[in-house]
Amino acid sequence: MNKTKIFAIIMLIFSFSFLFVGCGDENLPNAKVTRDSEMTGGSLSFEYNQESGHIYVGGQDEIVQFYDSNITKGWQEEGNRIGLVFYAPKKLSDYETGTLSFQGETFSGGGFFRRVNGEKIGEVIIYPLISEEDKEIEIKITWQEGIKEQVYKLIIKKGTTFMQKPQN
Repeated sequence: MNKTKIFAIIMLIFSFSFLFVGCGDENLPNAKVTRDSEMTGGSLSFEYNQESGHIYVGGQDEIVQFYDSNITKGWQEEGNRIGLVFYAPKKLSDYETGTLSFQGETFSGGGFFRRVNGEKIGEVIIYPLISEEDKEIEIKITWQEGIKEQVYKLIIKKGTTFMQKPQN
């Protein structure tokens, strides 16, 4: 074989391998994000920029509520919390292979969906601890295998204060 044919074969193999290796993870639009139904954290201003994935909470003279630990909600520690709901992009269906990580913890498997009338609904509720020192929290979600990780940032706005533990 001459060098031209060898080069053409190598380029063809490279092109096919690029097609299969290069498309590993599908990129989807960011999830819809809202406050939880109980308004954990209190009556705080809430803004979400879906394009950037930035979630802004609080503002001047707004106060984040204090909560005791609550094992039923998975709260191992007491402190100030915000409740957020992330809704999976509509195209997904296999939430059992997803992962969620924030504040040094990673969760995986079945917690990424719930059933309503027998149908899977892609939704996850989180309650990150926030404080004067921890006003920006990165939240990473991979909704299912083969989907690119999505990165969100919870930002507590300037002027927001934090309720202290009530004294008994």
